[in-house]
Amino acid sequence: MCIVFIYNGVNETESDYSLILISNRDEHFERPAQCMAPWNEDSNVYGGKDLEPGCEGGTWMAVSPTRGKLGLLLNLPGVKKESAKSRGRIVSDYMKSTMPLSEYVEFIHNYSMQCNVFLFLSVDFGAGQFLYSKSFTPSTPTPKIKTYSNATDNIYQWPDTYLGFSNSLPDKPLKKVEAGKNYLTDICGRLNKIMDKSQLIDELTCLLKNKESHLPDDQLESRQPKLYKELSSIFVDIPQGKYGTRAHTIMLLSKSGHMDLIEISMQSPIDPEKPHWEKSAFQFDLIK
Repeated sequence: MCIVFIYNGVNETESDYSLILISNRDEHFERPAQCMAPWNEDSNVYGGKDLEPGCEGGTWMAVSPTRGKLGLLLNLPGVKKESAKSRGRIVSDYMKSTMPLSEYVEFIHNYSMQCNVFLFLSVDFGAGQFLYSKSFTPSTPTPKIKTYSNATDNIYQWPDTYLGFSNSLPDKPLKKVEAGKNYLTDICGRLNKIMDKSQLIDELTCLLKNKESHLPDDQLESRQPKLYKELSSIFVDIPQGKYGTRAHTIMLLSKSGHMDLIEISMQSPIDPEKPHWEKSAFQFDLIK
């Protein structure tokens, strides 16, 4: 399971941020992966890589500051397809392309229908495309947040200030998603100034490490009758199953066009009882 929360502050006049996005990646500890870094085949893209054989170099999340977009994939429950195609490739191919989401979804439609069900999140924050006013002051980055699922074959644009998605269709959110949105609302309501960035990052990290259970959740219990309690928290920890949250990602985009991109991930080989966390951080200025 994975989870993502988003604050779209572009219309919040008191906020210094256009976008705050935080995410947890939950995965088997033995599954090989590359931590966030610029990609060898395309240095304009920053993200992790799934190194599992047969996954075609796919990823669960990546950002391209120069192309002004982010892609993130969440698996959905459903019947597994025989000889299913790699879902992670959908993100990696999108990030290396210049196509807008609607065009890309049409381009990969046949491929996506051969994948197990997923929810694909796209954020277009328009780097390199900002309009300038008569005073030659760059305009504020205006994120466009959209989702596409091969389960419904629909693209939806989300205007909400606070959003949360996990391993369910958006109209049927898990209880921990609703709880996380409330936590994020409190944090971003108090810490929306650049001068508070350090505390903001600390509190966002605490949110991603929150182990509080959010029950009852009938949807989760019906899907995972043996593990629903362990999966009902934002931070998932199942050491006996060698599975859980193994990476946190935080992205901050200010209204001035400055981006902070942070990943905190378990260092491989992972010891479930005593994991070692390492931090990678990148900074970009989208408006020059």
